[in-house]
Amino acid sequence: MKKTVAIANAIAVLLLGGACVALGVLYNRQLSRNAELELQLQQLARQEQQSVVRQHINAQMEEIANEERRISDEQRDLAIEQTRVAEQERLNAEQQRRQAETERQNALAAEQKAVEASKTAQQQRAVAEQQRTAAEYSKRVTDTLSYLTLARSLAGNAVTQHMAGNREIADLLAYTATLFTYRYRGDIYSGMTYQALALTSQNKNVWNKHKGSVTDISFLDDSGNDLLTCSTYGEVFHHHLKGTNLQTKTLVHDARYDFRHLYIERNRNVCYALSRTGHLLVIRNDRVEQIVETGINNLLGMKQAEGRHYLFGEHDIALFDTNTAAVTRRKKLPAKLVCFSSTGNVPLLFDNRGNQYVVKDFDIIETSRVPFSGQVTAYAESDNGHTKVYGMKDGTLHYVNSDGKATRLTGHRSLISNVKIDGHRIFTSSYDGTTNLWLTGAAKTEPMTLFSCSGWVISFTSDPREDNIWAGDQKGNLTETLIDLPTMIERLRSRLSRNFTRDEWNYYVGSNVPYEEILGKEVRP
Repeated sequence: MKKTVAIANAIAVLLLGGACVALGVLYNRQLSRNAELELQLQQLARQEQQSVVRQHINAQMEEIANEERRISDEQRDLAIEQTRVAEQERLNAEQQRRQAETERQNALAAEQKAVEASKTAQQQRAVAEQQRTAAEYSKRVTDTLSYLTLARSLAGNAVTQHMAGNREIADLLAYTATLFTYRYRGDIYSGMTYQALALTSQNKNVWNKHKGSVTDISFLDDSGNDLLTCSTYGEVFHHHLKGTNLQTKTLVHDARYDFRHLYIERNRNVCYALSRTGHLLVIRNDRVEQIVETGINNLLGMKQAEGRHYLFGEHDIALFDTNTAAVTRRKKLPAKLVCFSSTGNVPLLFDNRGNQYVVKDFDIIETSRVPFSGQVTAYAESDNGHTKVYGMKDGTLHYVNSDGKATRLTGHRSLISNVKIDGHRIFTSSYDGTTNLWLTGAAKTEPMTLFSCSGWVISFTSDPREDNIWAGDQKGNLTETLIDLPTMIERLRSRLSRNFTRDEWNYYVGSNVPYEEILGKEVRP
């Protein structure tokens, strides 16, 4: 029994212990649950607090949104009002633009009418101006022609009075003719005016020096006061010009020689005189140092090119050494040489068959036909080689300008012996006894006689200053002709001693021309 009770008690104890354990476990669970619930309560509290905050924030956001909506509504209303105002302003602007366009169109129409009226006025004014200009031009032309005609008449009277010995009135007439020609832009080089000026300015000096024909003239230096001349009578003279006095010294006078050319080497102070007999005389310090027999018959001349000295005969060309005074090489020409000149820096030869030879080197000679029919007896070209002049045996000239256009000039009646180009001026001499001046810049190139003589003009050249032309003729005369126009005019003006009297003016010039004093009036061409 006791055992049973003990067992029961043990069981009871066990049950009680189990119950206690179970109760402890349950308690712990309840505590955990309570902790969880408290945590949940805390979380809920926090969530409630956050919810309150959110509600408060939402309320604030809603208030802000409502405020913004209110502001937006106000702005929309303002925009609508502004749009309405802008539209009204646009309508007003459009109306103003249409009104302005209408006014602009009206202004343009008025301006066009004003322009048309102005054009009409300008046209009328232009017509009036043209009529006035035409009238003035006609008057000027009439006056110009009248005065130029008067100038030619005065020049003719000047020549007549000068030939009659009335030098004072001739000088007045010539200077007045020159003054009127210059004033009315005429050509002072025109025949009668220039002739009167040349006569009255006394622009020519003639000296008879040689027995034979003067074949060449060469200046010794740039002063223009010392020159050498030679002749067909074996003469070589040294001349010194002092004023109008030509002092002459004989260097050679031997009729066995027939001198045709003088060649001067200024740097060596040596002159070479070439004779058709084939002899070459070396002259230094006015003394014959050596006589060279070249072996070349009919020796015509000498020329330097590319450091070499060439001798030319009627049928030969040769090289000459000036240091040894000897011919070093020689060759025959296929035809008779008529004249020689230069083109560029090389010799240019012409024969009697219409051929020309460009001597580029002793072994390089280019042969071609002369571009004109007939025989060339003289040739010259400008320094730049752009213009050329061919003088022909029949007295005609062929002038080739810088464009290559050729013009045939007539004025000489016989063979052209020499040609020289000086700018737009061409000087020519001829066996007809005249030396002519041609002005290529004129509308029509016509000859003007510088001087004439009774014999052939064989040679001519200009002095170093190109103020004078020197010519030698068949009768042994040397002629110096002043060609510098300002010097001629000044020389004539310096000799005027009085003015025209009223009676002289009315007689020679005309009572319908206003009287003027000539003294003191300058002409500067």
